[in-house]
Amino acid sequence: MKYIERGWQSYRQMVVPADAPDVQVSETCQAFYAGAAIVFTTLRLPGALDPGFEETENDMKKMADLQAEIDAFGQQLDKRAFGQQER
Repeated sequence: MKYIERGWQSYRQMVVPADAPDVQVSETCQAFYAGAAIVFTTLRLPGALDPGFEETENDMKKMADLQAEIDAFGQQLDKRAFGQQER
């Protein structure tokens, strides 16, 4: 299963204008995949997660921090896409 591709297709439908020029779609796709790559690469760096097969409290904190950052960005996108004003 291609998780990133599915994510990109969903993101494209929700965010990229249907009449966007090819260059915009291509550049947006490149940025999307670059974001996915940096998160994946960051998690694979030595010392990124604690050693061993079981997740630690520290590992879970890092994952929660990543999720919070992604959620905050998503909320900003929602505000722009759905015309909500920041408070």
